[in-house]
Amino acid sequence: MTGNLHIDGLDVYSLYRVFITESGYKDLIAFPPLKSVDSNNWLEEDGEEFDLSDPALDTRELSIKFAFCGDDNLFSDFFGLLSDDAYHDFNFLDLGKTYRLRLVSQSDMNKKPMLGTFTLRFADDFPLSGYMYVPPQSSLFQQQGYILDGKDLSEYGLYILQGTDTEIQKSPATKKNLLQNINNKSGVIYDGETVVFQTKEVKLNCLMRAKTLTEFWRNYNALIFDLTRPEERNLYLDFSIFEYPCYYNNCTVEKFTPIEKIWFQFSLILVFTSFRVDEVGDLLSTEDEIFVTTEQDNYTIDLYYGD
Repeated sequence: MTGNLHIDGLDVYSLYRVFITESGYKDLIAFPPLKSVDSNNWLEEDGEEFDLSDPALDTRELSIKFAFCGDDNLFSDFFGLLSDDAYHDFNFLDLGKTYRLRLVSQSDMNKKPMLGTFTLRFADDFPLSGYMYVPPQSSLFQQQGYILDGKDLSEYGLYILQGTDTEIQKSPATKKNLLQNINNKSGVIYDGETVVFQTKEVKLNCLMRAKTLTEFWRNYNALIFDLTRPEERNLYLDFSIFEYPCYYNNCTVEKFTPIEKIWFQFSLILVFTSFRVDEVGDLLSTEDEIFVTTEQDNYTIDLYYGD
């Protein structure tokens, strides 16, 4: 019997009776975060001015949950394999993808005789290493209306889920103007002539689907590459007719199923660099918002129009 993971060309199930659990891929599939960027925060202007001339992806730590069904000697040998060098090539057969990872720590252990589970943390220091850009292409039903730099997100096989529009419509916090707090006078003196807004983080609730792993990785890699191109991104919402300058910051994953019907449910964290309250008012008055609800059991997608 063979397992779902090869390390440095070795089948770790055949040799060590170790394999990845069903939920073990969730952290692995998350997009790496963006490295911090320099900015100027002008007090008299909305948002901030960010230096996005050369954005770069950061390293990331991820957890993978394993199970084993062997004796203590085999378990020790498996850790010996991981500790003989810092970096190892992990070929995840269920994903059709290889990562070069380094071991960081072991976060938990549930061990019984000849059976147990454990979780290891790894670092991925080589995001998009050797990647050559291929434009996205989806063979599935397309939900349209969310456009990034002139490209509809449906081209990536991406659906925007319920709750995203509300996140976009929320007003950002205001910047604090000059404030004087005099000890012998009640209250404060505040410069209230102008109202200027801060930047804000927006969570896009997303679902990416594909018919094959080849299609999935094509669209997955193209999306993170396009999100981190130089300069700001422009997110256009068809239902609101507004375009928002932003940049990608981070990603979290809720669900990932690579086998049979591919299901990747995640959140993209974007920083809106400038946002006006009058735009929010117009957005709140729209009546043609598009929401998507999902059911993973039968992999159906229903579209709802209206409030």
